[in-house]
Amino acid sequence: MAFITAMPRTLLRQNLSSDTISSRKSNCWYRSIPQRRATTTVCATTNPADTESAPSKQVQLVPPPSTFYQAITQAQEATRAALNAGFRVLEIEFPPLPAAQLESSAVGAYDVSDANIRLVIDFAKKFAAQGKRIAMAFPDLVEKDRAVEMNNESEEPIENVRFSAIKDAKKGSFIERLWTNPEVEIAVREDDDMFIVLGASCQELPDVERLVNSVGERPVILFNLKLDTARGDLGLPAFPRKDLHFRFLSTVLPVYYLRTRTYSRSITRPPYVVNFSGALYKVYPGPYQVLLDTNAGNYERLSTLDERPPLGEVRDMLTDGMKIEGMVGRQGSVLSKGYKSMTWWEEDRTKAQSQNWRS
Repeated sequence: MAFITAMPRTLLRQNLSSDTISSRKSNCWYRSIPQRRATTTVCATTNPADTESAPSKQVQLVPPPSTFYQAITQAQEATRAALNAGFRVLEIEFPPLPAAQLESSAVGAYDVSDANIRLVIDFAKKFAAQGKRIAMAFPDLVEKDRAVEMNNESEEPIENVRFSAIKDAKKGSFIERLWTNPEVEIAVREDDDMFIVLGASCQELPDVERLVNSVGERPVILFNLKLDTARGDLGLPAFPRKDLHFRFLSTVLPVYYLRTRTYSRSITRPPYVVNFSGALYKVYPGPYQVLLDTNAGNYERLSTLDERPPLGEVRDMLTDGMKIEGMVGRQGSVLSKGYKSMTWWEEDRTKAQSQNWRS
């Protein structure tokens, strides 16, 4: 399956004024798999009806995107549908750069941040064109001021969209704040209609929660915050407590979700190790789709589920979908994958305030 094109590493100011993503050609969204191509015959098992795991509701399945333009368009439609259904706190998650770039040591945090800024601006265009006032909320004034600087010192990249922060903060440097009475940057304005949070880390999620609680019924979209990774950090020293998931993150509805994963399995003949890739994919109001990369520019849909499956279960589905000489299904079970296949937040069904995050 093809997904998302490599984008040149240019400054943000060169990209804000045009629809850069719409003109890109598609590129592979997975890493190449030379072992499989060279010596091992691999193909997906067929499951034409998806009979055992087919969702009860009849919703048209949306194919995965092959370009950033398709990804943004699908995310816009999914967001619109969720807002019309009455949901207010939404999650959008997909790779901001092609896999080859994300795995490159030459790509740093600012490259990923700049890519997300471009994507958020493109995502916001549709709602801004409808007259909505949108605040792009950065985790702090440092990140916000960097975006302003790269946008030729303008706080509005396009009409009806402004750069902001997730909480009120005093402007100026540390010294200026000590010796003067600087102006306060207000995070939430009365004329804001929608908030899109980007760049927030796990340690900044309590500030995101406070933002959500302070804006009333106005929608808040958490854009590429890697919430699954953040959940894994909860409860560690210097990080928020696990309770943050139960009372807040559990209420966030995934409306556009594309998580790609690469796994490896050992076999009894050369090359002894086979790499394979897949993804968990959802476009609201449709179900979750488990997709196997067939290494031929397309994918095989292995299953559809109404509820988000644990990532360990996704791995097992992908393994069972392979046909490899020398390996049968998820052979080697306990010794190869460990005793636990679910995380603490996937196991819980009693403490969470909501099950929206599974929907």
